[in-house]
Amino acid sequence: MSKGGGGSGSSTVTQEIDPDVKAGYLTNLDYARDVSNNMGAREFAGFNPQYNSGENQIMAAAQGGQGMQNVDAAANLTRAGAGYAPQQIGFDQGMVDSYMNPYTDAVINTGLSDLEKSRQGAVQQMGQRATAAKAFGGSRQGVAEALTNQQYGTQAGNMIANLRSQGYTQALNAAQQQQSANQAAGMQGAQFRMGAAQQLGQMGQAQTAGQYQGGQAMMGLGQARQGQEQQRMDAQRNLNLERLGLMQGALGLRPANLGGSTTEPMYQNTGANMMGGALAGYRMFGHSPWGAAGGALLSLL
Repeated sequence: MSKGGGGSGSSTVTQEIDPDVKAGYLTNLDYARDVSNNMGAREFAGFNPQYNSGENQIMAAAQGGQGMQNVDAAANLTRAGAGYAPQQIGFDQGMVDSYMNPYTDAVINTGLSDLEKSRQGAVQQMGQRATAAKAFGGSRQGVAEALTNQQYGTQAGNMIANLRSQGYTQALNAAQQQQSANQAAGMQGAQFRMGAAQQLGQMGQAQTAGQYQGGQAMMGLGQARQGQEQQRMDAQRNLNLERLGLMQGALGLRPANLGGSTTEPMYQNTGANMMGGALAGYRMFGHSPWGAAGGALLSLL
């Protein structure tokens, strides 16, 4: 029966990094802390004059620009044209009177004068015949003159009636033709105004669209310049971060630690060591007991 004993110990291993690398790392750490503490909020580029000009142009066009005014005017003309009522053709005494031939009375008077001369000549001839027949002033002469006067009176009346009727008919036809012409001109004018209103509306829409496109183009230019300004502001804000990145990259990998020491325990089993030494001595010295004893003693050293 045998007893074994055990013991323990410790060893200290110290690891250090290059002092220059450590100093550089600490310098970067201080710089990063300063950058973080001094970094302000991100700034954004505002709208520039080009963008504002385009926006104002679009707003002006939408809120009653020249194009919209033309569209409104076209709408008013269209409403007026749609409500047009053509002139009705009918009897208009005033218009007929205005077309009566002003020389009708003069023609009538001339005709009556001619008839009167003829009547007087006929009556004179009858008187001469009655005188030659020694019957002047008789009843037969009176009857003949009365019939002659009646005949000439009838002719005068017919002439006057025909001239008056002819003049009235001509005046009536002229008045009706004038009414038809007025109606046609009114309808033609209404159609012309409707066409003009349509063209004006189309022109107003084209003007508004052009103003929109121009405003959008201005806004696009403004946004492009705004983007460049934003990049400049971001670059200025991130300059220190870029510098820190370059400095950190120059150091290579970040050190695992900044140096120090570690202690690791070391354990020994005396009995196991003696048994192992005895077995080795026994074999080494030809299975001799003295070799086993010597190996056990050597294991304690």
